[in-house]
Amino acid sequence: MSDNVVQFRKRKKPKPSKRPKQNPSSPKALIGVLGVAVALAAVHTCFSLPGSPAQAASFSRCGIIKRDCVVDGDTLYVAGEKIRVADIDTPETSEPKCASEKALGERATERFIELVNAGAFEMRAWQGRDEDQYGRKLRVLVRDGRSLGDILVSEGLARTWSGRREPWC
Repeated sequence: MSDNVVQFRKRKKPKPSKRPKQNPSSPKALIGVLGVAVALAAVHTCFSLPGSPAQAASFSRCGIIKRDCVVDGDTLYVAGEKIRVADIDTPETSEPKCASEKALGERATERFIELVNAGAFEMRAWQGRDEDQYGRKLRVLVRDGRSLGDILVSEGLARTWSGRREPWC
């Protein structure tokens, strides 16, 4: 053969790996992903128990996702858990009985969003009851020793809870 000719060699097939490829939708992969998700949820739950300070500056009006958001002037979600502010009653926004109730309820909701975003607050259990008839946790929201509900009451946007709903119209 001449010097300028390169001899052709057949390429060797790569050796199969000792570990077979796993289909991403295999049960093992699914179990692994679920295990990681459960572990992350457990860690999150440990750091967001009621009675601990809630992180502020991240609350907005609730939409499709119900996590760290405000429903109305006396209901919010904290870390995905629905909380009813136990020491007050505010006008309804979803099913008001009159236009003035709707307007006052909207003002109460906007002010409540401002209050929960003003800094960390503590959620304290309500005396005698942990949940209401709708499964919402009953809590008093406190910052610097003062109830956020009391602030809404002092501004004319809520009433102190009397044990039953009173009409706003």
